[in-house]
Amino acid sequence: MASLTQIRKAVGDTLEAAISDLKAHRVVPGSAAGDVVVVEPAEELASFVVAMGRGLDTYQLDLRILVPNRDLESAQDALDAYVTGAGARSIRQAIWNARSLGLANVDAHVSGVAAYGLDHTLGQTQYLGAVLRLVVHTKGTE
Repeated sequence: MASLTQIRKAVGDTLEAAISDLKAHRVVPGSAAGDVVVVEPAEELASFVVAMGRGLDTYQLDLRILVPNRDLESAQDALDAYVTGAGARSIRQAIWNARSLGLANVDAHVSGVAAYGLDHTLGQTQYLGAVLRLVVHTKGTE
């Protein structure tokens, strides 16, 4: 059974290893340089009743992708590459290629885009963002 902390760290490690120049955080940073993904619990975080006898726990995480918005068209192109289903910068593809996140008894997948076009400011930089929903299944017992 993987803990929520282990899962969040593994998601960040997986994405940083798969996508160059993408920096993962577990909280929205006060400032950043470049493209950022924040791995945070979703509003409806967990279900512990997926299987009988504590056989399976399911976590839902939000992957908040933020790209610098110095030029709207370029920012949108960069964001599109992260939220599309496949490609070298696709977060969905990166998770699909490493569904276990490097952890035992874990299976993860991106289930959809929850938001697109978010406006954030980190430090002095405007960011354009989107939220991908990540679903992680893990064994409910050790």
